[in-house]
Amino acid sequence: MKTPFKLLTLSIAGACLLTAGVPGSRANAEPSSASVPVQAVPISTPVQQGAVKVSAKAVQEKTNLYSADLSIPVIEGLKDKKYQDQLNDILERHAMKDLELMKKQVANDAAEAKKDGYEFNPYEVIVKYEVYAGGGTADGGMFSIAVETYVYTGGAHGISRTDTYNVLNQDAAERIELKDLFGADYKQTIDKHIKDEIAKHPDDYFKDGFEGIADTQSFYIRQGSAVIIFAPYEIAPYATGTPEFIIPLPNQAQTPGADASSKPHTLVVNGKKLSIIDATINMDAKGTVTVPLRSVAESLGFELKWNAEQQAVELQKGAQWTTVRMGKDEYVMNKMAPVSLGTAPAINSEGKMYVPLAFFSDILKADVKSEAGTITIR
Repeated sequence: MKTPFKLLTLSIAGACLLTAGVPGSRANAEPSSASVPVQAVPISTPVQQGAVKVSAKAVQEKTNLYSADLSIPVIEGLKDKKYQDQLNDILERHAMKDLELMKKQVANDAAEAKKDGYEFNPYEVIVKYEVYAGGGTADGGMFSIAVETYVYTGGAHGISRTDTYNVLNQDAAERIELKDLFGADYKQTIDKHIKDEIAKHPDDYFKDGFEGIADTQSFYIRQGSAVIIFAPYEIAPYATGTPEFIIPLPNQAQTPGADASSKPHTLVVNGKKLSIIDATINMDAKGTVTVPLRSVAESLGFELKWNAEQQAVELQKGAQWTTVRMGKDEYVMNKMAPVSLGTAPAINSEGKMYVPLAFFSDILKADVKSEAGTITIR
């Protein structure tokens, strides 16, 4: 593996995204000095397994020209404290640089809008993260985290960027690379897998858009597999979202009776691919797939209300109504008798409620399909 600290270089991808605004209509706009002060509040979000813990440092700003909502990961528990400090420094500087670049751009663009008499649409930057491997014995000492940065600078939609950090948690921490996981022929192995997957759904990708993974290919490690990820527009149209390809690691134990390569890892709801940060898919030892309730239900048009006293979520969409209660395998639609789905709703360490995938097909009567690692719900 590589010498420690080699990973600690600040990417300029954020700068590239922020300077490539999509043309749109603009009108009178004026910079405002009234902004919400920066908040740096540690929010506990422990890793479910392993010795490493991650908490969120919240940075929020809002003016009439832009909004910023950053959840910057702060890592604790790596055996190599020097490496940990440098990694935390990079994570914070990376997020703050994206924010400063946007603020600089918004000032220039707002002034230009005012000069030319066009309407100015407020800009936005959001940073979220997800821990996929906790760095403990259950993960073979591997720590893996993905940080997603969403930037909107006008136009029809914004752009997301995912930065990944994979570390071997030992006394002298080392960056984990794909060749460490798959051997010297890692490119041939991974390229073949990706090409085979693309061939199954060629219409979802650019023709000849994938020529092979890069030397610095982004990936994260999850449940005994490496997930190769690409940026929007890199090998596929924007509608495809952030393409991901899951490849089992050699010599890794798999879930009994399950093939890791067939585990679903992508959620598409009403034609929109949900973020890997907001829509992580879980599968238990019995093969039951569970998904985050809020992100999927809201994408289907449901309004959700949390009842703290009953530890339950109420969902409503027109005449449709149901309630989901933590720890209770009892699902109802309107006033019908409760139905058991074999798995009760559960709340993870980040406060997200997960429900079995069958909840959306059997209770909400949505059209649910699972194919080639993608779950589609309509």
